[in-house]
Amino acid sequence: MRWIKTHEPKLSENYLEIHYGKLNSETRDIINYLESKNVLMGRNESESRLIKPYEIYYIEIVDRKCYAYLKEEVWRLEEGLAELTERYETHGFVRIGKSMVVNIHKVKQIKADLNMRMDLVLLNEETIVMSRSYRNEFFKKLKNMRMEGV
Repeated sequence: MRWIKTHEPKLSENYLEIHYGKLNSETRDIINYLESKNVLMGRNESESRLIKPYEIYYIEIVDRKCYAYLKEEVWRLEEGLAELTERYETHGFVRIGKSMVVNIHKVKQIKADLNMRMDLVLLNEETIVMSRSYRNEFFKKLKNMRMEGV
């Protein structure tokens, strides 16, 4: 892999771009490293933990509290759902209900349900429901990801 480093003193904000034809393990490792610098603080009754965005399967609001659901764990987050959705949109987070956001990279299967709702089966075999009013946004995000080759 080749890389280019350019000093541009007039930039108002530093940025990185990654260009790839196919997403290989070397490129995925670099992306995971960069994403690992952007972490959330999760809490439960007795401890706190740093959570990387790619570990999260979905985020849900329950009783006005925000929870991140990982493969086998649930952690409470301090941030709000709207803030998290906006902040991690580039990581594949998309709104699927008034109180739920899913990490699209963790969706294994999509099934039609009653009343035009959709069931999303996640990689950990958990099933969550996508509201019909969020279908277009979800499929638009999915289409964009397919076009980008992610």
